[in-house]
Amino acid sequence: MLTSAKVRKANQASARQLLQCASEGLNTTHHIRVLLSTELGQADRDSIWTLFETNMFVLYSQSSFGWNPSSKQDELFHSLSRFILIDIDGKLAAFSTFRFEVEEDENVIYCYDLQIQSAYRRKGLGKMLMQILEKIGAAWGMEKVMLTVFKANQNAIKFYRTAGFTEDESCPGYVEEGDDPNTVEDVDYKILSKKLSSRISSSRP
Repeated sequence: MLTSAKVRKANQASARQLLQCASEGLNTTHHIRVLLSTELGQADRDSIWTLFETNMFVLYSQSSFGWNPSSKQDELFHSLSRFILIDIDGKLAAFSTFRFEVEEDENVIYCYDLQIQSAYRRKGLGKMLMQILEKIGAAWGMEKVMLTVFKANQNAIKFYRTAGFTEDESCPGYVEEGDDPNTVEDVDYKILSKKLSSRISSSRP
């Protein structure tokens, strides 16, 4: 796996340091937690997996990836995964999983998952998670936020577009001026990204 000095430094950040970046300027009464994968207790792991499975089982089952719980759990709870958890009334309402990585020679904060309980959708939690991701990414010198989304998940694509994401150049099927659209790879997902500005967060590690 490619890495860089900035990504290595970000991967050494404690959950407390990440939470400090996330909390700056955040106006909410919700309980926000940031945890490293290795710090998750079994109750949190179970809640995270249950929410992911509830939201994504059908999409994965109908995709080219297929539904493979073991493989997805390995990815979700990877040692380099970090979690932003939003608790409401003592229960997990939403979460995002991210990692610091190098993609196409750029330092990025990669959003692997963003999941919200159905009862709490359209209440600003997705926007809040994205704002936190951007704050953390900017504070640790990442150049952009990246994510992968199924083409079939039109609600998610609309949400990300509204949040300022566009199709990344690394996305299969990305067509530049002069390219022949008939030669691009046809896949059932998109890779989206959003450039980060260091002005997003004044917190510096």
